[in-house]
Amino acid sequence: MSDETDDPGWRQADSSPGKDDCFAPPAEPCECYCLHCQRTFMSDGIWFQKIIGDKHLDGFWMCPTPNCDGKGFTFDIFPTDPSHPANEGWHECDYDEDDFDEDGNPVDPAERDYDPDESKFKALDDDYADEDDDDIEGEEWKHGLMPGEAPPEPQFAEKARKEWEEEQKKYDEPDRRPRVLDWTGREDRQGESQFNEDDIPF
Repeated sequence: MSDETDDPGWRQADSSPGKDDCFAPPAEPCECYCLHCQRTFMSDGIWFQKIIGDKHLDGFWMCPTPNCDGKGFTFDIFPTDPSHPANEGWHECDYDEDDFDEDGNPVDPAERDYDPDESKFKALDDDYADEDDDDIEGEEWKHGLMPGEAPPEPQFAEKARKEWEEEQKKYDEPDRRPRVLDWTGREDRQGESQFNEDDIPF
């Protein structure tokens, strides 16, 4: 919870019951995205997981995706609309350092095409000389493949894909998250300290 002076400006006009809670969903529903489950939903599906027996914390605003541990509007959960006032201060930049010269001036893409004699590109060529080329179109026969046939999935990619698929399964199962957490008697929650790692909503 936070006092009104700590709330972002858009909260001041918010009439929701949780307007004084910086992680509460907004009064006007909006489409959101969760950084944990990576799914989209409406903000009015965000629910409050109540905590009892704690001196400092009332609970968490939870992602509506079953079994997701995403918590907090504007913490793990954000509006999908970049122009939503809750996204103020965030920006996305597609530029990289090669798009500008040493003085910060934009560089014409035609002037930064691949040059094997340029020191930066030459260093990359030396570093990755022994790596397999992922682009084998037209050369499938060199790898024992038929034209148009994709190469086998690398082991690391297969491992990552299977882990992702297993994680996604739990989001489609019945929700096992309790609606109320009883922290009565927890010694780590009864002291004078206002915060510990359990207060961080992720």
